[in-house]
Amino acid sequence: MKSDNQLTAMENEALQGIVPVLKKEKTYKFSDAFFFLASYGIATWNYTQGAYIASLVSFKQMLITTILGSLLVMLIFELPAIMSTRYGIDIWIWFKAILGHNGVKVVTIFVVLINIPWHAICCEIFASSMENLFGLAGVTLPKFCHLLFALLCVALGVWIAYRGIGAVSWVTKIMTPMLIAVGVIVIIVGFTAVPFKQIVDYVPAGVVPGTPEAQMGYIIAVDGMMAFSFTWFAGMGGIPRLTHTEKQGYWGGVLGQGLVGPFFVIVGAVMAIAMNIVTNAGLDDPTIVDPAIMLAKLAVPALGLLSLMLVGFANVGTNASVSYIYGVMLKSTFHTAKYRTLVLLINGYLVLLCIWGQIMDYIGTLLTLGSLLFAPLAAVFIVDVFLLRKQKISLRAGFEVGGNKTYRSLGGFNLVGMFCLIAGVGINLLVYNPLTGEVNIPFLFNFTPTMCAFVGTAILYFVLNKIPAIAKHTMKDRSEITV
Repeated sequence: MKSDNQLTAMENEALQGIVPVLKKEKTYKFSDAFFFLASYGIATWNYTQGAYIASLVSFKQMLITTILGSLLVMLIFELPAIMSTRYGIDIWIWFKAILGHNGVKVVTIFVVLINIPWHAICCEIFASSMENLFGLAGVTLPKFCHLLFALLCVALGVWIAYRGIGAVSWVTKIMTPMLIAVGVIVIIVGFTAVPFKQIVDYVPAGVVPGTPEAQMGYIIAVDGMMAFSFTWFAGMGGIPRLTHTEKQGYWGGVLGQGLVGPFFVIVGAVMAIAMNIVTNAGLDDPTIVDPAIMLAKLAVPALGLLSLMLVGFANVGTNASVSYIYGVMLKSTFHTAKYRTLVLLINGYLVLLCIWGQIMDYIGTLLTLGSLLFAPLAAVFIVDVFLLRKQKISLRAGFEVGGNKTYRSLGGFNLVGMFCLIAGVGINLLVYNPLTGEVNIPFLFNFTPTMCAFVGTAILYFVLNKIPAIAKHTMKDRSEITV
């Protein structure tokens, strides 16, 4: 249990500054990091992702796609979290060496624009859960209540995030175990309410195994799961920086996001398949991935009611944790901005998405945008940390101590890093056009567009930084390294 003094220090660090967290100030253990990051990876959009994957591939392929596609990705790109723990900083401080002070500002804004819509999905699901809760009580609410409930989810998340890391951690420690229990119950009900063989032998309607169309669906599913996992990259440093040891920070992320997250994607897939078999509802029907409706129809209403309450309020916890993580991320790049102001701006954008109300129709678009940006972003970071800067960075340059402008580069942009990001996006689109569904390079498509972008960007960034004239520009912090 954290003492009041420890909580106050952590609160002040989050609300008033982004200075490196000293070893003696760290109070997070593995369990703290695990529950926090699991709450980030356990969000109810996983159910929707599970239904999406189930619409493309068989049940057996779904298991392989989900577990390997996510866990293997997490094992690789959670490695930089070690640096967050070692230096007590968010990864976006390090990104200043790769993209430049202004470059990282541009990228973090894009990250918010791309990732926050996922949290609008949480608000939509919260609103549906509350409507269903009243429905079970026999009360039919007017349509405008849906938006009011979505905005309530935003408001409650802001209220928790406003109180800082201590409040968010407290909520996630309570909700995460409960949600895992709901997931286990859903799996059990799904496999008992429907003949086990029917789920195991499930193949999407219209898909003929062994055909080129089925193979393409499988590759898209793998790519979609990898892209889904890459979207967590942006917020991976905010929590490990608070942990005692590098192992705790790393494994808290790998298991919290890379194991718990995929488990709930599988839960969503089983839920969708079982409901599809029993009710003949299409996999694009939003009610098919509502655990409360599933448990009420396939088990007993009491289970559905319990699930409804837990899943509904879990979305509040998710929005609180995301508000904290992205608030710290933006503060890492906009030093003078106040944490609470950034939280309000992030959630102002979320409010606009809730008012729009169409985000559920654009899940495929969100996956596409995520894969385009985050795979190249992870590639340049991993190469920079482990192959080029050898896990050493100039903190004086990162925080511009004493007016240090080393990472300002040209107009505040590191042209090499920015070029490689853009090139990575180009590699992805060169292999596959997600807007038209056209495969441009079939051989590379077999390795998935996301992985091609990741590997291609990594090679390009490494090779460019080995050219002496370029290295002189991008690696000029080497003379300042003191740690």
